[in-house]
Amino acid sequence: MNLSGFIRGSYESQAYTADQEDTINYYVERMESDGATTKWALYPTPGVTQVCAGTSGSGRGLFEAAGRLFGVIGDKLYEVGAFGTITSLGTVAIGANPATLSYNGDGGGQVFVTSGDNGYILDLATNVVTQIAALNGKATMGAHLDGYFLALDASSSTFYISNLSAGLTWNTGTDFAQRSQAPDPWISMRVSGKFVWLLGTETSEVWYDTGGSFPFAPHPSGLVPYGCAAAFSATQVGAGLAWLGTSVSGGRYVLQALGFTPEVISDFPQQFAMSSYSNISDAVADSYNDLGHTFYVLSFPLQGVTWAWDSATGQWAKRGTWIAETGVFNSWRPRFHASAYGQHWMLDAETVSVYHMSSTIPTDVDSRVIRRVRRAPALMAENTRIFYSSFELDLEPANALADSTVQGYDPQVMLRMSNDGGKTWGAEMFRSAGLVGQYGKRVRWNRLGCGRRRVFEVAVSDPVAWKLTGAYIALAQPPQQQGTASQATQ
Repeated sequence: MNLSGFIRGSYESQAYTADQEDTINYYVERMESDGATTKWALYPTPGVTQVCAGTSGSGRGLFEAAGRLFGVIGDKLYEVGAFGTITSLGTVAIGANPATLSYNGDGGGQVFVTSGDNGYILDLATNVVTQIAALNGKATMGAHLDGYFLALDASSSTFYISNLSAGLTWNTGTDFAQRSQAPDPWISMRVSGKFVWLLGTETSEVWYDTGGSFPFAPHPSGLVPYGCAAAFSATQVGAGLAWLGTSVSGGRYVLQALGFTPEVISDFPQQFAMSSYSNISDAVADSYNDLGHTFYVLSFPLQGVTWAWDSATGQWAKRGTWIAETGVFNSWRPRFHASAYGQHWMLDAETVSVYHMSSTIPTDVDSRVIRRVRRAPALMAENTRIFYSSFELDLEPANALADSTVQGYDPQVMLRMSNDGGKTWGAEMFRSAGLVGQYGKRVRWNRLGCGRRRVFEVAVSDPVAWKLTGAYIALAQPPQQQGTASQATQ
């Protein structure tokens, strides 16, 4: 019989006795064909491979402009070429926040960089980097709209604009606005479409270009009753803006605004998990589109957790860099996505590496294995014992490597079981997923005993293309009861 709900995202309830599902380093895809043998599948999240590296520090920002790729690693602004060349263009200040990069188009030919609360202009024609003295200590983050560069100073809730198509000219004594519609401070700024979102700690505002002498003003739609809990969690996801939010009434949740009214897209278990995090202000978000899916990837570095939301299915799952030395997941280290030269690029949150990212790459940062986990919902029948004859994992077999000397020649699947809803676990049991050419291979475990609240968990780590399409269980008849006394003890 089909193990209902095996293909799904993470859903770890407050009470493990209610639900304890977990999905790590997979994403869910719904089959669009009526003739598909399954309605859902778990496909592998992408891996990364190093292309080049900076000299010191860690990745802080990555951006494509005018067909070129620029990144901030440590205190250096670099240009990365299509074939992995890396060139230092200049030095920038370094601070606790990520860097931001924005572009004012062919009319301006400039890239605006904020780093360490300072602002810089890269002239694309000359490759000269110039610090903007008027913004020293005033540029928490930057953006661009309608020919103007925008800078937010989160320390004073002040929003500055440059001259039109002139990123080196800022009249900070006159061309600015400060928060006045609500008392909570602005801490984040993002441009979405034709609007500037200025996110406070409890409420937010949407501004637009009115064409006046100071061109930006609050939109008549009014105050947005949600704030932002992490300044760099806000990013464009498809047609809308998403961020880690909060409000005057409290709570932590992920929001998405396709118009002027945000909607909560996080589920109850995720909100419960975030409520337990001691610090979420350092959360950093990325967004990218791949193979028809647009993902919002939210990392909590201090908590060592990364969550990913798929806008195509609305499902949440986890991502993580597997630390084999300690047997734990850390937050996913690839950060600051950019699409350039027809490829996905990422930086490293801890090192100087620059990566290609692809679903065809089977390894993580530092060439680490990618451990992928699916923990299924518990099986229960009114708290009576269920006897299991077998568990079979339905996957695409024979996704193996031909070289018998490398890991992945005989890829293995690990199964472990819990009989108390995921609190404690039995021994790990391994089965082969099939060598090259073994397309009929079945991945099956037999004689699995009994349990009242049985949870099956499968994990893999071989560097091959793991694709799970379902799971099946066969039930066994309980042992024949002998005598009234024996029955009474059951």
